[in-house]
Amino acid sequence: MKKITVLRILPIFIVVSGVTAFLIYNNQLNKKFILLEVNSIIIKRNNWQLTTTEFYLQNGLRIDSTFKDNFDLKIGDSISKKSNTTIFMVYRKENGTYKFYKKNTID
Repeated sequence: MKKITVLRILPIFIVVSGVTAFLIYNNQLNKKFILLEVNSIIIKRNNWQLTTTEFYLQNGLRIDSTFKDNFDLKIGDSISKKSNTTIFMVYRKENGTYKFYKKNTID
């Protein structure tokens, strides 16, 4: 009888553990983005999560655009940010040179 109970709980435990690990990983990436100084270009975009679009930078960091923080970003945009701040500048390429486009804040 105890084996049946363990076998029923195991899938739930695996799913809860996976979701928890995913949330912790995302939280660590967001904290890392805030802590570090950033001068990088967006190289990839992914919206596999229906409510979030992830923008990947050359330096390995990521910016998440959600319904709450809806950033107008494109592949090729340059991101500049000082360390320990939630404010970042977006520069967009026009006629071969990057020009200031927008200032964004992560909430």
